Amino acid sequence: MFKLKMTDEEVVGVMTDMTARMDSGGMKDANRQTMVNLAERLIALADEGRPEETDSFMEVDARNYTDPDIFAAERRAIFDETPFVAGLSRDIANPGDYLNIDDFGTPTIVTRSKAGQVKAYVNACRHRGAALVYDERGNTGAGFTCPYHAWAYDLDGKLKGISCNSSFGDPDKAEHGLVPLDAIERHGIIFVAPKAGLKIDWDAFIGPQLDAELPHWGFDKLSGGKVAPIPLAGNWKLVLETFLESYHFNYAHRDNLATYYHGNCNTVDQMGKHLRTCTVLKSISTQLKGTPVETWVPENHIHVKYVLFPGTVLINTPQVTEFYQIVPKTVDTSVVRHASYSRLDLSEPSNAAMYERVWESAHTVVQKQDFPFGVTTAHAALKAGGLQKLLFGKNEWALQLMHQEIQKALAAHR
Repeated sequence: MFKLKMTDEEVVGVMTDMTARMDSGGMKDANRQTMVNLAERLIALADEGRPEETDSFMEVDARNYTDPDIFAAERRAIFDETPFVAGLSRDIANPGDYLNIDDFGTPTIVTRSKAGQVKAYVNACRHRGAALVYDERGNTGAGFTCPYHAWAYDLDGKLKGISCNSSFGDPDKAEHGLVPLDAIERHGIIFVAPKAGLKIDWDAFIGPQLDAELPHWGFDKLSGGKVAPIPLAGNWKLVLETFLESYHFNYAHRDNLATYYHGNCNTVDQMGKHLRTCTVLKSISTQLKGTPVETWVPENHIHVKYVLFPGTVLINTPQVTEFYQIVPKTVDTSVVRHASYSRLDLSEPSNAAMYERVWESAHTVVQKQDFPFGVTTAHAALKAGGLQKLLFGKNEWALQLMHQEIQKALAAHR
């Protein structure tokens, strides 16, 4: 269990340090017109004290969080059919670097070949199925060797050597390479198919608007990559909901984040199956409002969040990208893979120190407030039958959109 190391006062100190490092030159990859448009929307919303809203409230049956049959249907219709984010490009920056991921049904190795291509394989030797790697990440050199009987494969998945070769009738090595999984590297993000034989239709999955916008954040230029899992006693949808509204900021985070953020104030943009939501610092009202637009650096005041269906969250600031991937384990349990990546030069000691503090802050806040309130206690009440329905308000538009996309996926699969 992660020890909650930071007090509310220390979290506020981190926010103070971050705002003190606003870059007057802005982020060179960010699209200025996009950011100006978002700033104009958020300034108007902050003045009104509300987020962008939908037309009506929504009721969600409690069984959506507790019914094993519904969970099994979600696994089949969504997680068995949708590419997952294995990590960012910098996680396997060099040939032989690998990630060992066992979260989405198929034990998976994601690696980089000598030619620099991202490759993914089933983490299983073609001899008798033993896993080839056991650490969560590392570097395997020129290839993979099975620890059980020493069958060897190169980084392109080709079978290179069989111990006691004559015992196997001189098998065709070309027919006994590692089982590939489809993998695509785009915009500094690595996407992998959850099972063998499934092809990633990039255009259909990501859509043109998000495909054009993801490069604005320079994911391929990030450094760091500190990561830790957070196990939770709660349904995966409850976890995702905690990231989809700022309604709770003034209450759950009143002693830390609410010091700097406008609570219950955010934009909502649907991009195919995915979402972009933006929260806003109070500094937008004091530093941008009423000043000439040509002087604005909007990204200093807006935190842009992409929610990639079904459960990957990328929160972007000028200093860091926070990565949260929600992994459904059972109907009652989930794991959140949390990672933090830096946009600052970490060879500079002050940047490295701030990066560590930002990581601790984000890791602490979600475990101290978001997840106990929104996930574990809520799931306990739902599972006990104490609640029959949950009610989402007009101001919880992103939550409504997320549930609508889940229902569309279930209906299409049926």
